[in-house]
Amino acid sequence: MGPVRRPDRVRTRGRSLMFVEFSSVLRATMLGVQLGMTLALVAAGLTLIFGMLDVINFAHGSLYMMGAYLGVTVSAQFGSFWLALLIAPLAVGVIGAVIEVFGLRALYGRNPLYHILLTFGLAVMIQGLVVEIWGGQSLRIEAPASLAGTVQIGPVEYPVYWLFVLAVSTLLIAAVWLMIDRSDLGILMRASAHDTEMVDALGIDVSKVFTGVFVFGAVLAGVAGVLLGASRSVNPGMGFGVIIETFVIVVIGGLGSFKGAVYAALAVGLVTAYGALIAPSVTDIFLFTMMAVVLMIRPNGLFGATEAA
Repeated sequence: MGPVRRPDRVRTRGRSLMFVEFSSVLRATMLGVQLGMTLALVAAGLTLIFGMLDVINFAHGSLYMMGAYLGVTVSAQFGSFWLALLIAPLAVGVIGAVIEVFGLRALYGRNPLYHILLTFGLAVMIQGLVVEIWGGQSLRIEAPASLAGTVQIGPVEYPVYWLFVLAVSTLLIAAVWLMIDRSDLGILMRASAHDTEMVDALGIDVSKVFTGVFVFGAVLAGVAGVLLGASRSVNPGMGFGVIIETFVIVVIGGLGSFKGAVYAALAVGLVTAYGALIAPSVTDIFLFTMMAVVLMIRPNGLFGATEAA
């Protein structure tokens, strides 16, 4: 009787293995979408700053890092994740205003190399300041108890907090997209970028518009820092790590294209998640290979040429 039942056991193991593989792919897909939408917050700020101000901001990753560290401090002092999610991005926005008013404003219209050198120097300075204040050890923001636990989605148990991050990131990206495309403020931002002299002649202070765009981009980076700071480790190297991913996103999507940044962020998130599932040690190779392929086919990125036209 033993030989009769053995094939059933083999089939059972096969079904179990297929079930595990499907659940792993589904989990990686959900994680990739969540990561992509959160990275889109960082990339959206960077691409808005470039598209409106024509500034390549290497310090943008440091603003994301400051959001995470300030979130750690606020959460530890007041015991509230929600307060950290409110205060830390606003504080990062203030830092962004200082950078734009006292640093970048004097360099508008000059060689972009000046912007790169200034913002890269600021990134190094901010990283050193973080180490002096918070030390070099890894920290983490405590997620609220109301978002603890998991939910069952098909065969996958998915953390509630990750679903919260996905929902918040998606709502923010949708709101920013609508604001840029449909609101009077979005029209003013685009007009200030394309014809500064005409907007200035209409009595609108373009410098305040530019400051507002930079601050808005910094706030988005701060929000992403707090959201990911409760699921990733907060460390002094996180700023340079995320800026690499963000520049890959912006280059793939097309410099200055908000739509391209969102789509490319989703692609990068999925490639990162699938790469971690298939070959974790070469995930970065997958990302840069994808970027190289896109640039060979469309040198201006997926949406750069269309929007420039």
